[in-house]
Amino acid sequence: MMKNKTINNIGVISLGCAKNRVDCEVMIQKLLDAGYQLCDDYNACDAIIVNTCAFIGPAKEEAVQNILEAASYKSYGLKKLIVTGCLAQRYGNELIQLIPEIDAMLGVKNFDKILEALREEKALSEIAPLTLPSPEGPRSLTTENYSVYLKIAEGCSNRCAYCVIPSIRGDFMPRRVENILQEAKALAQNGAKEINIIAQDITRHPGLIEIIKGICAIDSVAWIRLLYLYPDEITPELIDLIAKEEKIVKYIDIPLQHAANPVLKRMNRRGTQKDYRKLIASLRKKIPQMALRTTFITGFPGETKQDFADLFQFIRDIRFQNLGVFPYSREEGTKAAGYCGQLSEKTKQRRAEQLMQLQYGILDEINQTFVGNTYTVLCEGEAEIESTEKNLYKGRAYFQAPEVDGMIYFTSPQPCKAGEFYPVTLLKYDCYDFYGQALWKES
Repeated sequence: MMKNKTINNIGVISLGCAKNRVDCEVMIQKLLDAGYQLCDDYNACDAIIVNTCAFIGPAKEEAVQNILEAASYKSYGLKKLIVTGCLAQRYGNELIQLIPEIDAMLGVKNFDKILEALREEKALSEIAPLTLPSPEGPRSLTTENYSVYLKIAEGCSNRCAYCVIPSIRGDFMPRRVENILQEAKALAQNGAKEINIIAQDITRHPGLIEIIKGICAIDSVAWIRLLYLYPDEITPELIDLIAKEEKIVKYIDIPLQHAANPVLKRMNRRGTQKDYRKLIASLRKKIPQMALRTTFITGFPGETKQDFADLFQFIRDIRFQNLGVFPYSREEGTKAAGYCGQLSEKTKQRRAEQLMQLQYGILDEINQTFVGNTYTVLCEGEAEIESTEKNLYKGRAYFQAPEVDGMIYFTSPQPCKAGEFYPVTLLKYDCYDFYGQALWKES
């Protein structure tokens, strides 16, 4: 396909989660293969693509703001504004009516039509059915090559009452194991040392154990990180594999969402607080050094003071190392949007802040146990913070996932290289971040 001769330089804005990022990387590679050039200076762009998120209210607002900002460059010669991703999928032509500057729009199942969108002279709006498989293909990484995401499935079938994912991304649709492993090998050949396995619910993939073992067999991959595991699908076999396999970092992200049984039931979550406690106890017994991350929602419709107190006590008892809290977002089209007992924004926000204040105290106590110990750290290059220290670098240990957790800043008597592992002794901390010293053997 010939590219549009009037369009050469393309700006790309990608918002939202890592799964959306992977989609965008597939799209970017198609652009590069077709001869287009990526451009960071939007004043010089012939076209801008905004790959959007629409999970909750703040994400939608951010997406619209970015689209409007991109649209403003039409005054400076921008020829095409293309919107892709979840916001396009969710709102379709309604979005074009709201922002007529949009020239083309593609959903989550047909973003591979990006070349047609650029070539087409008239407005293009195509939202493919959610029953179609998600486009796959080579990716142009927007992360560093040594730490990458590997998406193993699309969509979700859990039908949580608050969640729009099934209506935006469709039902759970696993990728073929052979395709996943082929992509993992390609990523490793390109320099990947850390592979972060992602999906809305990776535990639902029937070939998860096979996938993990296959990636473990790739010699150059040192870390495999498992993100977004649904609690009642974490099997004893998976726990044993995590415990025994050295390449699997002892870090699990299990979004629990709440701990009060009445709220869990209204959320349409499977399991109870008792089940959660049993699971976490089993994980910590088999894997004592396990770092646990989770997320909770405050102010879900009908959440009573006692429900919130139960959640508060649960967090106090379990002592998660990494914790995210989100005030409930009332999303049209979800079951919970029609529930009675909607709480005020003030109450939802206040309860979220109370949980985070509790977590700061827990985190302070946990961090104290790390100080003085030495951990393997994946270096991510020179630190970009103001400091009087020379030769200051940044990186992450096993208990820190990319983008969502803290960093380790460390000095070194010798130069360190991004993408390599170094032993670092932690000397102090400041909330989420640690500061330390790299160890070097005397030559």
